[in-house]
Amino acid sequence: MSDSNAKVNGDHKLSLASLAEKISSLSSQITSYLSSNGHSEPTFRADSEEVPGSTEYETLRASLNDAALDLLRLINGPRNTLHEFVFSHYDLGALQVALDRGFFHHVSLNDGKATIAEVAEKAGMDQERTGRVLRFLSTHRIFEQVPGEPDTFRHTASSALFAQTSTMITSSPFAADHERHSAFHQRFRISLYAYLEQNPDKAKQFGQAMSSWSQIDRQITYLSNSYPWASLGKGHVVDVGGGSGHISIALAHISQQMLSQAEVEASDLGKGRVTFQQHDFFQPQPVHDASAFILRQVLHNYNDADAVKILTALVSTLEACPSTARLLINDIVLPESHTGDGAVSKYEEHYLRRVDFCMMVALGAKQRSQSEFDQVLKTADKRFEIMNVWRNPLGIGLVEVRLARDL
Repeated sequence: MSDSNAKVNGDHKLSLASLAEKISSLSSQITSYLSSNGHSEPTFRADSEEVPGSTEYETLRASLNDAALDLLRLINGPRNTLHEFVFSHYDLGALQVALDRGFFHHVSLNDGKATIAEVAEKAGMDQERTGRVLRFLSTHRIFEQVPGEPDTFRHTASSALFAQTSTMITSSPFAADHERHSAFHQRFRISLYAYLEQNPDKAKQFGQAMSSWSQIDRQITYLSNSYPWASLGKGHVVDVGGGSGHISIALAHISQQMLSQAEVEASDLGKGRVTFQQHDFFQPQPVHDASAFILRQVLHNYNDADAVKILTALVSTLEACPSTARLLINDIVLPESHTGDGAVSKYEEHYLRRVDFCMMVALGAKQRSQSEFDQVLKTADKRFEIMNVWRNPLGIGLVEVRLARDL
């Protein structure tokens, strides 16, 4: 009993400094072991030597993992640590797609690289989602983008291991028909929204989960602090789709009762400041005197064609509003996919690519980079112009857009 108590107390005394010191010491011991036993240090290169399997090395490796993982848990805190754990199934999902579609065999081990187009053709997938899977996996250093060669990937030690040991499994075509061919639709033969509409208990859980998500990620605080709201004066701000993107989608497609509950919760803000109005955002916006329109976590729920429809529905309204009126798109802003220049860390990009993969699986939808936002905006109306972009590396950013009147 005393030994158990001592261990618990010891665990509570772990500090960043003590863990860092332990990691440094163990790393030196591993380096010394590798050198003295004729092993090269491991790298991420495709030709990297496999680590030893000796008892001594395994003991050092286990101890280093304990210390390194505890250090990460302390640095990230329980909120981020649990977020990583809860969403890890999307990482496995991306790996499963790559295995099923034979990605590891479609990148040559000899010359070691292939374009997204080449992998997509061999895999029987569309190029967009092939690239999204490759980029997501590369945040785990499973494949890596070739520097200076846009949309070209090569093997790493991990992807090469799969290429040497895995067998290709052929499954049904991964067609490019977005929501109808999302993983959710393939499983239930119905869209996510239709499923929730037919299952009110699930719809309630969905709404509660999305409400909790907003609290966990603290994105509302970021939105409040990132944009100069005072510049809008006393004008109206129209939140197209409701509170958070996911919740607003649920309100629009699932339950009128949820809208009524939202009105009750908003009463604390003062009836004169917050009002609710049912509206189909695929149809022209009825408010014509706003200073700003917000699309908060809305566009990421839709493929490009539907996102263009939502944006097009705002054009006539913005034309009727003052020229200073703004469209604010409050969504994740992905790093540009064609550069691979390390503009964001692997940790940050992994988080963003994971959320993108979630949208692909559930809705056949996507997160977008600034250039991809610009593309759907210009498709909706060539007068749309991105004015500013506020990026949040580990969360939702903000894209400020105007409808130019001088074109």
